[in-house]
Amino acid sequence: MKKSYIWPKLTRETAKMLSQTAMYAIKAMGFIANYGDGKPVLSRTISAEMNIPQNFLSKIMNRLVQAGYLKSIRGTNGGFMLEHDPNQVSMREIAGLFMNLDELKRCFLGLTRCDGSCSLHKEWAPIMERFEKLLENTSIKKVKINRSTSVKNLEV
Repeated sequence: MKKSYIWPKLTRETAKMLSQTAMYAIKAMGFIANYGDGKPVLSRTISAEMNIPQNFLSKIMNRLVQAGYLKSIRGTNGGFMLEHDPNQVSMREIAGLFMNLDELKRCFLGLTRCDGSCSLHKEWAPIMERFEKLLENTSIKKVKINRSTSVKNLEV
């Protein structure tokens, strides 16, 4: 059965503003937040459900454990569990572990010295402000995963 990810106010195009690693981390955290039910979730389950390569996911999960967002439980009934209330963890916190979000604020044209007078600054700045607010104000609990439809349907 194929899956779909439905995220509030996030389109496929704005999702490309985040690194693939940051997106995978947000998907994994959202999956645990919505389907973990307070029990450990196996990384292979997350990998299969979220369509994330297992080896890549292992590195992401390790970083999330080191940062204190997940706990890893070994053994037969092991897996990963959230360390914090998912309503209190923002997408910005998770994405920030895997990429420098300040890079998004840089000049759209890549100018090293942009005083705001470049031709696209007035258009780019509000987009980035809105995107930053989205990341800051959206908790991982709001990352809803509909497991019954296509993986390619990414909406918010």
